[in-house]
Amino acid sequence: MGEIAVSLNLSDGRTLRFGGDEASDQDVPYDIGWDTQIPGGFGAASITLPRPASLYADDARLFSDVVIYGTGAQVLYEGYVTAVPQVGAQEIQLQCSGWSSTLERIQTFKEVFVDRDLNRWSEGSIERQIDLRDTSSFQAYGGPSTVQDEASPALTLTLEGGRSNVYSEAWYDPGAGSAVRSIYYELTSSDTSSSYVGQLGTSDDQVATSTDSTADLLTGTDSSATGTYTRTGTAYRYGRIFFYLIGTVGSPDAEIRLRNLAVYGDHGLTLRGSDPKGVVASDVVPYIVANAPLNIDSIEQTSFVIPHLAFTEDVSLRQAIEQVTALGGEYNVPPDWGCYENRGFFWKSPGTYGKTWRVRRDQSATATAEGPDADSRVAGIKVNYQDPAGDTRSVGPVGSNADYETNELLDIDPDNPARQIPGAFAVESVGITSQEGAVNIGKLILNERNRLVWRGSIELQGEVTDENGNPYPVARIRAGDQIVIEDDADTTPRPIQSTSYNHSSLSLSANVGARPDTLEALLGRLAAVTDLFGT
Repeated sequence: MGEIAVSLNLSDGRTLRFGGDEASDQDVPYDIGWDTQIPGGFGAASITLPRPASLYADDARLFSDVVIYGTGAQVLYEGYVTAVPQVGAQEIQLQCSGWSSTLERIQTFKEVFVDRDLNRWSEGSIERQIDLRDTSSFQAYGGPSTVQDEASPALTLTLEGGRSNVYSEAWYDPGAGSAVRSIYYELTSSDTSSSYVGQLGTSDDQVATSTDSTADLLTGTDSSATGTYTRTGTAYRYGRIFFYLIGTVGSPDAEIRLRNLAVYGDHGLTLRGSDPKGVVASDVVPYIVANAPLNIDSIEQTSFVIPHLAFTEDVSLRQAIEQVTALGGEYNVPPDWGCYENRGFFWKSPGTYGKTWRVRRDQSATATAEGPDADSRVAGIKVNYQDPAGDTRSVGPVGSNADYETNELLDIDPDNPARQIPGAFAVESVGITSQEGAVNIGKLILNERNRLVWRGSIELQGEVTDENGNPYPVARIRAGDQIVIEDDADTTPRPIQSTSYNHSSLSLSANVGARPDTLEALLGRLAAVTDLFGT
């Protein structure tokens, strides 16, 4: 099998080694192969072995660590055993998955990073209403509604005119297993005297057994207040706004309105930007990954402030990462992510990491190209979106007839052939977001459409060289690297999206350039994210 070996680290502490240099024939693999891909990193692997006596009736081998390594202990693959089928009379196969697949196995992730969705505020529970009726002098109850207030939606609590001893409440529930750490608010009240009381805070249960809140926010007629309530100590599950009057409400109705409500969970991440603050992807991604048996290798720092990101229903860690990734990295493209050696998770823009390999057609490379796709190339992008009031708005390049025009959404590459057609702007529609968010999404889509216009496959055998001309076996090539065909008409470095290596033939197949579903997948993830934006 050449200079390649397998280390199988069993859960009982034993380590088994298989390789072509082992003394026992039982420890010499028949075949070894593995895949890499972006996103993901190390993918599936298979190792075909004579049935070693040490593996009989050894159920502990499932989920055991597997490392495939080459000369100088260079890691070529890392993963864990997922199945051990018998594939011959005296042969078994270790079927493996890369460690990034654990992000799919963990499917109960929930977290409120910042929630701007007013629809998640509702009236109190039936138990709460019954408890107030039976234990207090309150006579009437009201829940929240949503109105448009100064071009921004607001949560409204109303006390009906002519009624006595009335109250109105709004409750926020992030779901079981989650908690509320703080709430940002911008409050206005209409014709309320100091007799009215308005408070904002949290509760440990849905009947307000233990509560924590601000002082009274209503100190006089036409009161207003802006601030952030923060729960100290153990965070409570529920957010709560309480508006009431002991006495008789005059005419017309009394109400309070809260604009730009933002709920923050108990995640402890730094909140960034101006109020209401948000989070950045480079803080969120490692927080999500920390829930998996992975290590952080490198995370690209980002500056775009995400105004809304809340997972209130169970999602897999992979789903959560993909939604954050859809918002882009610092280079306005969706970052690559995956896991390579030492279970190291990375999240970086394409082309900013990995090695660049050089091959020649007249030596060991066979390339098949699908060629450039003119349909993907555009001179600019126009984005239609919904503002928080429900109105359709647009951003786009100058000359696109958008509500807001900016050359940030114009491709300035002089080699872009689409620029030969003036006004060759693509139009995409997303969900609810802000003008700033729409521009950021537009730049993301524009870069994605124009950066990868060629795709194909390359079959390699034997050796390749690195940037410095040093030879390496093709087994070293992995997804996320780049490749140059030196005797091709176009020597542009091409990003490698996936690889499949077979050690019996010392050959590797690589898919290079654009993935066919890249743009469609991006738009789908953006739709899922922007539909929740409440900016």
